[in-house]
Amino acid sequence: MGERDRKRMKIGWMNHYHKIHVLWGVLTIVVIIGLSCSRTEVKRPIKIGLCIWPGYAHAFVAQEKGFFKEHKVSVELLLKKDTVEVVESYRRGELDGLFGVFPDIIMLNEEVIPTQVVYVVDFSVTGDVIVGRPELRSLSDLKGKKVSFEGINSFSHIFVLGALERVGLNEADVQFEIIPALEVLTALEEGKIDAGHTWEPIKSRALQKGYKILAKAGDVPGVIIDVLAFRAKVVTERPDDILRILRSILEAKGFTSSHRGEAMEIAARAMGTSAKELESGFSGIQFPDVRENLKVMTDAKGSMTLYRAGQMVIKFYEDHGQLSKRYNLHSIIEPCFLEQLAREEK
Repeated sequence: MGERDRKRMKIGWMNHYHKIHVLWGVLTIVVIIGLSCSRTEVKRPIKIGLCIWPGYAHAFVAQEKGFFKEHKVSVELLLKKDTVEVVESYRRGELDGLFGVFPDIIMLNEEVIPTQVVYVVDFSVTGDVIVGRPELRSLSDLKGKKVSFEGINSFSHIFVLGALERVGLNEADVQFEIIPALEVLTALEEGKIDAGHTWEPIKSRALQKGYKILAKAGDVPGVIIDVLAFRAKVVTERPDDILRILRSILEAKGFTSSHRGEAMEIAARAMGTSAKELESGFSGIQFPDVRENLKVMTDAKGSMTLYRAGQMVIKFYEDHGQLSKRYNLHSIIEPCFLEQLAREEK
């Protein structure tokens, strides 16, 4: 073999080796990209906190019947003992969203925890009540008595004060106690209070023992509106998942309408209460549909909207020195998801 032939062979092997090296490099890059993409596709579950309240039944139905899975969204529902615990868990950063009452959402924003309402779950009419001792004839008889609510400056505080003001009583006329709604019956029986704000299942249990309903949520319209809200960052970064969550909730509402008994059983098991007690509370709640929801979230002048309710709540907090600035409710209420759902219904 001549010198020229040996050089040609050497160059050939070098070219061949180079091609193999390049090919392996390309394959390595493809594998890395593939692994990276597969990791980004597996999103962490969206964690949503909620407490025992009949209006949140649809969330548990959506979970049990697999509606979240069908709509390709991973959701983890975290049940807490009361609204205070839900909000505290949210404050600590343990939750991405929460089912809660609108006044709490306003206060979270005041605490510089940007949070947006994406859906109105329900309006409490007879779901929330003030129950009192059998001998009390009306709220007026509570003058000088002990009355409980869930927490200072909470929606429960606003409701109780609003109900008392309707019969001419103010904060100085009663003695207030801070007691979770689910502990009101125990507090009544132990003589700690004369009346207190509560809901199911305590409402039914109190009535069975002879206690009396002195006021209901419908007496103070707009105070108790339950909503689904998320951190503003989650709304911005995972809008498709939020839309899927809402579609799942709406499907659960439809299922509940046609399979009421089964839905109540599912939610009762999840909440650790009886289906009968849950049904009682469920019947005292109004659930706005998509178009009603959209109106509540966009009509700034309507008689029963988040804007009117928000203005009332903000005034309460301002009067009690709790707000550092006047809030623009448009930054808290995000109707874009309901607008999309309304278009899908056409």
